[in-house]
Amino acid sequence: MNETEKTKLLEQMEEENLRRAKVIEGLSVGFVSIYLLNLDSGSIHPYRLKTDNFKTISDDLKSADWREIFSEYAKRHVILEDQKNYTQEVSAERISERIKKESSYKINYRCRESDGNITYMELSIVKVADEKFRHHVIMGYRDITDQVLRVQKEMADKIRIEAELEREKHANEIKSSFLFSMSHDIRTPMNAIMGFTALAKRHLNETEKLKNDLDKIDDSSRHMMALIDDLLEMSKIEYGRLELRSESCNLKDELETIVDMFKVQTEEKNITIEKIFEMPDNEVYVDTLRFRRVMSNLLSNAVKFTQPNGIIKLSASQKKVSESGYARFEFKVTDNGVGMSEDFMRRMYEAFEREETSTQTGYIGTGLGLTISKRLLDIMGGSISVKSQKGKGSTFKVDLPLKLSKHIDKKSSVMEQSEYKAIGTHRILLVEDIEVNRMLAETILTESGFLVESVPDGCDAVDAVKNKPPCYYDLVLMDIQMPVMNGYEATRAIRSLGREDTNRLPIIALSANAREQDKQMSMESGMDSHVAKPFDIAHLIATINDHIIKGKV
Repeated sequence: MNETEKTKLLEQMEEENLRRAKVIEGLSVGFVSIYLLNLDSGSIHPYRLKTDNFKTISDDLKSADWREIFSEYAKRHVILEDQKNYTQEVSAERISERIKKESSYKINYRCRESDGNITYMELSIVKVADEKFRHHVIMGYRDITDQVLRVQKEMADKIRIEAELEREKHANEIKSSFLFSMSHDIRTPMNAIMGFTALAKRHLNETEKLKNDLDKIDDSSRHMMALIDDLLEMSKIEYGRLELRSESCNLKDELETIVDMFKVQTEEKNITIEKIFEMPDNEVYVDTLRFRRVMSNLLSNAVKFTQPNGIIKLSASQKKVSESGYARFEFKVTDNGVGMSEDFMRRMYEAFEREETSTQTGYIGTGLGLTISKRLLDIMGGSISVKSQKGKGSTFKVDLPLKLSKHIDKKSSVMEQSEYKAIGTHRILLVEDIEVNRMLAETILTESGFLVESVPDGCDAVDAVKNKPPCYYDLVLMDIQMPVMNGYEATRAIRSLGREDTNRLPIIALSANAREQDKQMSMESGMDSHVAKPFDIAHLIATINDHIIKGKV
């Protein structure tokens, strides 16, 4: 081979080596460093360096043995939690063991940078498939922080989405459960209202009976309104945030009211309700809405699952009285209906559970009444237990501690409420867009002794105040939801008229928006108070009088 041929051959070899180098460089993109490691001698040769940690450590140690270098590298750069695993995986014994079984493998670990940030690293160890280099491995270090953070974000997003879906599913289940329950609970007083309305029409010329029917309608209406007012709050049971009200009431009267709610149903099935009340005629403090809900749920079940001509017994007794002023009361609802199986009694307080044989009664309920009763009693500090036998009936017993109150003469209280009238002659501007509501409010206010002018929208209210002389109106009753200008906007507009009287003119919200945030929004818009619809007449008149007096001071 002459010189020319040798030169040409060398050029071809150099060109081939260059191509190989370029291919290797292209394949190694993404690696911060690549080394050829001799497992026997301990030598390490770099082939790609973006970080020169190993050289720095080698210089510091005055050693080129990779075993010492890797140990020091772990101490200096690998976070404490990953040091042990990293050191084990890069030991000569571990590498030799693994490359006998695997042609390559990877190790993930974390480093802490000088700025305190964490870097995620991936070490690839590849067996050299060449007899000449059978004791060598290639080690490639790659920074995978971006990929890890991206995966972590994706996982976090996935977990967040799944959590949101689970919360939404749970919320929907609570909503569905609650709506089913409320449908059941509202039907009870609604049946009483419809039943006593029908009776009232028959007793138009019998004053005493008519008054009794109207009283029952009034009681049931108030109970149903309390249920509706509580719609948004009842979901708090699921989260343990339900706040109990403490109201003074007569338990005997409460129980009589609850029994009256089922008069129509019991008459239709010819069921007799026997009442046995063995307790003093004293007042107690209790959340009447929740108490009625518990007892009406138990009575409702008794009526539904008792065959025609059956008997239901409602008993109530006062047990031990403590020195702290609390007494323990026991309530029992006993029926001779279809009864329950032992299997069902083990799960009857779980939501949507129903006795399989409940179809015997011709009624399939939602399976929520006992669930709600149990949870409410838990919150109220009470308990519920049951004894039942298939085909012979059931007895539910409720134990409830209640604080005793001073006796209140209800008749006297009612008379005092009925005497609420306007204090003096005062003019009220009534703002209400629904005509029937406007007519009702006008009648009530006029009969109470107020002068009333009414407008159908917020913008009309602003014009009325603006076009009348100062202090013409003594108070404004403002609806919230109106088509052109709502009550919040109208109140702000009145307050901004710039007159001294409009700054202190009492404005009371009279709205079906009854949530706490609705009341807060009323206050923030410049109103003085918030009365929810349907309103209690005595409460409305007292509120008006109170704010008129304050406005005159």
